[in-house]
Amino acid sequence: MLRSLAISFLAFPFSALAFFIGWAARDLRFGLLAGAVIFTGFFIAAVVNLFFVKSYSYLDAALPAVFSVLWSLALAPFSFGASLFSAPAFIGAALLLGSCMAIAKRYQTGIKWLIFPAFVFLYEMLPINIPGPVDDTFALTGSLSVILVQFLRRELPRIIITELQKRPSPPGR
Repeated sequence: MLRSLAISFLAFPFSALAFFIGWAARDLRFGLLAGAVIFTGFFIAAVVNLFFVKSYSYLDAALPAVFSVLWSLALAPFSFGASLFSAPAFIGAALLLGSCMAIAKRYQTGIKWLIFPAFVFLYEMLPINIPGPVDDTFALTGSLSVILVQFLRRELPRIIITELQKRPSPPGR
């Protein structure tokens, strides 16, 4: 997980370098395209690296929130007045994903029920925004609803049974 974060951080200086080289070689538009292509390549490499993580720690569960704050700061200069990116919704999706990761780690529920929060996290990260708060509210509420339903129906009974089995039997039985 930390390797993916390192790859993500490396995207910024290399994208800036590609931007300046492209701008110097041709023009501003080519520089922007070169920077975007390099940034996308690093981002894809970071996401592919995440698929090979077999287990994660509680520190890894905190990384989506850290990444969302840094990503929001990086995109802030580009979204003034354009409303292309909703930082609060992205940070909320990151907190939701991080919480789900911590719960999955604590109760060993598996990572299948983290798929929908991860998709919402990725959707909120992209600078695509339908005007108004409808898409962000729908995405976050839908993600939270799916998590609650899956957790309450599938995992909570298993957790309760496991916790009850761990308790020592009372004396005299």
